[in-house]
Amino acid sequence: METLAVEKKAVYRNAHRNDLLKLLALATMLVDHIGYMYFPNEMLFRIIGRLAFPIFAYQIALGYSRTSNLKKYVLRLSLFALITQVPYSFFSPEMKFNPLHFNVLFTFLVGIGMLYAYDMGILNMKSFIKDKNYKHLLYGVALLSLTVITIIIPEVISFVVKDFYLEYGLLALALVLLFHIFKEKPVAAVVGIIFLYILHGYYRVALWNSAYSSVLFWDNLFNYKYIWSKLDLESGYSQLQRYYFNAWGVFALIPILGLEVINPSWIKLNKYVGYIFYPAHMALLILIAFIMKSY
Repeated sequence: METLAVEKKAVYRNAHRNDLLKLLALATMLVDHIGYMYFPNEMLFRIIGRLAFPIFAYQIALGYSRTSNLKKYVLRLSLFALITQVPYSFFSPEMKFNPLHFNVLFTFLVGIGMLYAYDMGILNMKSFIKDKNYKHLLYGVALLSLTVITIIIPEVISFVVKDFYLEYGLLALALVLLFHIFKEKPVAAVVGIIFLYILHGYYRVALWNSAYSSVLFWDNLFNYKYIWSKLDLESGYSQLQRYYFNAWGVFALIPILGLEVINPSWIKLNKYVGYIFYPAHMALLILIAFIMKSY
């Protein structure tokens, strides 16, 4: 743990805030949620909104690396995750109460635990290479295995508990991990994230055509001809759009990488702005929707 703290401090010294990027993420999230609540048939709102999540995932990965106090960071995230859960449980055009739908801050909390397990796993593997102590090898393998299990477990729970939903789930956790692993290798990050979105679309074909039957899901997953029949352009653009809708998020890599170079220092936001905006804008959109339905 001491070695990990030293490595994190080194990253923290070299890190810099980019509040312009945060503003872009908040703005595109607002556009997405306005479209979701009021204009469900206008896909442009939702497409613009696909930029928001990868930016937030990137900032969480960076925030984990640069925070000077991980415990306080987790506590702050936990507090706002609980606050946000109140409006989020009603956040749908029908405003139906869904207590087992968990907002993205919970996803990021899981992601931070995953990153910690990954870092400790890598440290133990490095220690094994150095001192050939098999205890380090055992810990390293166990922690890296836990990292993979953490990514998969929300999807497993959704098979068992019908109404369970962790926002962005598998995609979110894998994206946060890739941003963390390749934080100093932008080309590798771009290639890895594009590949992730390709695999995620493939996964959605298998999942959405399984009726959440685990047997049918595995049959679909390894039936490449079946998957291709669903993704073939001859099947129609709407089919491709359905499974690869989240892949519009790839374009978020442009501002993420571009604004690392162009980072206006005059744009400064209080660190709580994003945390407060998340539940506040949902509560406001729900209130407006409620008033509109009352007339």
